[in-house]
Amino acid sequence: MGITSSIQFPPPKPEQEKPEDYSDLPYPVMAQEELLMKKLNGLFPSREGESSTDEAIEARYFEFMRGGGCKDLVNALERCEGPRTTKCKEIAGMLFNCMYSYPDYYQPVIAMWETSFKQLAKDLDVFHAKKQREESFEKANLFKGFKRF
Repeated sequence: MGITSSIQFPPPKPEQEKPEDYSDLPYPVMAQEELLMKKLNGLFPSREGESSTDEAIEARYFEFMRGGGCKDLVNALERCEGPRTTKCKEIAGMLFNCMYSYPDYYQPVIAMWETSFKQLAKDLDVFHAKKQREESFEKANLFKGFKRF
């Protein structure tokens, strides 16, 4: 006969919505965002007298994107509220498919996104491997001070 308890180990985590400030994203994703802005500035440099802030770079990027055959999807994505919503993700996916339909125009952007995604995948693999090693180390040391019966 065993002892039963109403205590759950570990206790369940409360469901939370993801914050819109992206503070929950791993470091490689945050670092990739900064690199993307540098690449976009290289593709769409500021004109004389124009600002080189992230907002100005983004405006030049969207101006270019609207010039091609995918302008309706670009406009829909720009109006999208909350880039993490399912609808916005669907629109972004449709935009990438559309860009491949017009490779002559969108080639510089396609190349930039492809290299960025490849680098992000590598960075995330390294990040997750490191995190897994740290968790394994913590588990190994969790019971270090306990004696076996």
